[in-house]
Amino acid sequence: MTRRRKRNSHFGRRDGKKKIAVSVSPHLGEQKKKSQDPSSLSLGVGSRESTDNELIPDLMPRRWDSDSDDDASVDSSWSSSICDDSSVDDIIPSESDDYDDASSFSSSDTNSAQTTADRIKNLNHATIDLLDVEDLSFLQRTILDFRNDRWDHKRISWDAHVAQLEHEGMFSNEYLMTKRTHQKCVSIVAPYIQRAEFNSRCSEPILVEHIVAVGLRVLSGGRTKDQRHITGMSLDAAYKAADDYIDAVNAAPEFDICMPKTDDEWEAINRGFKGKSTNEIIAGCVGALDGFFQRTNKPSQKEAFNVLAYYSGHYESYGVNCQACVNSNLEFMYFGVVSPGSTNDNISYPMAPGLKEVLDALPLGRYAVADAAYTLSESILIPFTGSDRLDKAQDSFNYYLSQLRIRVEMAFGRLVNKFRILSGKINGSLDRVTRILMACARLHNFIIREDRPFDKHYRTVEEEIDGMNLSPDPNAPLEMSYLPVVPDDMFEVYLGVSHTREAIVEFLRENDILRPVHNVERKKRELAASNTALTVHSPNGMEWDREYVSPL
Repeated sequence: MTRRRKRNSHFGRRDGKKKIAVSVSPHLGEQKKKSQDPSSLSLGVGSRESTDNELIPDLMPRRWDSDSDDDASVDSSWSSSICDDSSVDDIIPSESDDYDDASSFSSSDTNSAQTTADRIKNLNHATIDLLDVEDLSFLQRTILDFRNDRWDHKRISWDAHVAQLEHEGMFSNEYLMTKRTHQKCVSIVAPYIQRAEFNSRCSEPILVEHIVAVGLRVLSGGRTKDQRHITGMSLDAAYKAADDYIDAVNAAPEFDICMPKTDDEWEAINRGFKGKSTNEIIAGCVGALDGFFQRTNKPSQKEAFNVLAYYSGHYESYGVNCQACVNSNLEFMYFGVVSPGSTNDNISYPMAPGLKEVLDALPLGRYAVADAAYTLSESILIPFTGSDRLDKAQDSFNYYLSQLRIRVEMAFGRLVNKFRILSGKINGSLDRVTRILMACARLHNFIIREDRPFDKHYRTVEEEIDGMNLSPDPNAPLEMSYLPVVPDDMFEVYLGVSHTREAIVEFLRENDILRPVHNVERKKRELAASNTALTVHSPNGMEWDREYVSPL
């Protein structure tokens, strides 16, 4: 008599000389369709015993890998049990049983056995998943065990800090502006950088004053890792504070840099330049135009399609070209990061958004002044170069033009000397470089408007420059305090035409107005000190007249 095996509950096979009974839950087919519950990844994988030595595994996530060619082996550690002969004989037919009757194995029995074997294979994969989860749990416990407790940073007492700086007379030196101007700056940026005190994980919150202090100190050349010790915050918080302050300055409309929009505004700017011109010789000036080179890291291919365009052969560094137009008080009416560092001023100027359009729209008799790297026009006056300087009237024009054009050089010098982060190479992406440059220019204007450092009257431009205490940049030509854009071998001179310039030269000639004696003596001293005082050299061997960089 043939003994039939139990369906959908046990499947047996010989393993050497022992017979192994493997238990499988009859609900595995349903479980496979269920979504994996992340909560079961903790320690909720186990087994329970049932009758007939049956082990039914609890529900758990499984890897259903249909591509595996492994045999349907079973991990006997939890999903199988070794049974004695008596219990196995009840499940698996003995060798003496009669199997001649082929009808005893129906097709349904064969399919059931194969399905059960597949389920056993999946249980093996589930075991591997369990081991992975246990490894992750061990790693998490290890990290938590070795991590130090959070440090409770003690913030600097801002009131006590300010009181000490005022007592020592060092507040303006530490924070680039007077206390009154600093308080106004804090009130402007506060809506953009205010921290929620209940979010602080330390016993004391980070105040707006702390964020402004870190931002100003970083822009003035300090290292972020040093500022965290001064203000009392973590390194991550210090970096975030500096970036947040820079973004707040760029976002606040109170710091906007704008070109004049009304006739009265243009007239006020013109009066300021008249006051800087001896005898008001250059009477129609409404702006001083120039560019400067800011060193940066090598940009990535994602940031710049042509990385080589950012490399300046003159300064042997990567950088960007900034264009600016200033008024007589050294405030920027326009400032922009315009082009790659190898671009000349005459190419960068038309690329400056809105600048060329505004100057081209000036009425006749109104103009900006620039160096010889720009193209002469009715709206831009430039100095004479080369042999044209031998004409006394034209040489005199160069002098009176330089009285006004030097205002933009002074603005750049003040900008770089106050915000010392610009005196070196700015680290970071091109976007970060642009944000830092724009924030510095906007704060430059804000400080001049509020603190008015140029109300003092000076007899000569030289006196005024000496009063600014500008430090020369060792990499700059002509002992300048910033890096001017120097023409390279790709620079082309466009002569241009300006009837305004011709009229001024003719006026100087008719009235026999020459360079002042003190300026002539200064030129002699410079020539005696250096044979290259009137020229600028590039590493590629190019030699340019000084008028292309800084007219005398």
